[in-house]
Amino acid sequence: MPMTHKTMQDFARSCGVSRPTLSKYFDDPTSVKPATQKRIEDALRSSDYQPNLFARNLNRKRTRSIGIVVPTVADPFYSEMVSRIELRLRDEGYWPIVISSHGSTELEAEAARTILSLKVSGALIAPLGLRSDHRALEKLTQAIPIVYFDTYLEGSPPFVGNNNGQSVSTIVDYLCRSGEPPIYFDIPHINHNSPERLNSYVKSMKRLGQEPVVIGNTKAYTWDFERIGYEQMEKMLNQGGLPGKTILCNNDRLAFGVMAAAFSSGLKVGRKADCDLRVAAHDDHPLSRYTCPALTTMAQDFAAMAGRSVETLLALLDEDSTVVAPKVRLDATLVMRQSA
Repeated sequence: MPMTHKTMQDFARSCGVSRPTLSKYFDDPTSVKPATQKRIEDALRSSDYQPNLFARNLNRKRTRSIGIVVPTVADPFYSEMVSRIELRLRDEGYWPIVISSHGSTELEAEAARTILSLKVSGALIAPLGLRSDHRALEKLTQAIPIVYFDTYLEGSPPFVGNNNGQSVSTIVDYLCRSGEPPIYFDIPHINHNSPERLNSYVKSMKRLGQEPVVIGNTKAYTWDFERIGYEQMEKMLNQGGLPGKTILCNNDRLAFGVMAAAFSSGLKVGRKADCDLRVAAHDDHPLSRYTCPALTTMAQDFAAMAGRSVETLLALLDEDSTVVAPKVRLDATLVMRQSA
């Protein structure tokens, strides 16, 4: 039966080391002598003692924790990003603390206050954008190092995200080469990504000598992209149809709704001669390859976005670093599937 120790002082006494030495070990095992390290680890194996590292961290000026704030963890895009960031932070010896704002201004501001109260070393934030409480996030940026990812707010914090100019231009070129030029199905401009993608579509179409055509109601603020894609597509089909047979959707989630509405109306989506409609989108959402037909899209570089975000934040935490606030935009890759 393992030995029982209620406090760190009790455990230090049983190890034959001082409490400060034990505390130093828990901060960094390599900071104590190898013989002392072995003594402590042997005692840990024969004891049920578990140090309350969270409580110990809260007594410090800054902890070895990093805050991660996203609009929602229900969206597989953010789930994928959070998973990659968490694993990278753990590899670097930090504890990730994930908070979702659930698309709410109030909850995002509350997340910022919570991050401050937990005395984290820094934070990685995907802000809501249009609905963000700029004052709450500005207060956070003044207190700790911050890196925005996916989208950003105006100001000085570093940012790592997609190069929307490159990605939309690439897929517009492909769609124009492979068939009828695309019309663009837009979403509410909730953050910087939406207008950047729209502007790239318009510029790319004009560069290719084509007339840009934009559809979709962009006024209502919502993150429920599948629903608005389905409802708006259904409405247009019932009112006389579409202004074209190739649709480029702002993001994959919108395309899911568009393709479902097309199916419900008896339309066949795909790039074969017997198909009624081509549909393409942006993001390479984790579910995009499993739609029917599989969705042609632009694949954002999840690994690079997560990795560069963490690297940038760690550089800011390094007191000897001379890093300036970079704005990193990563190129996306065209993924051709059966839908377009």
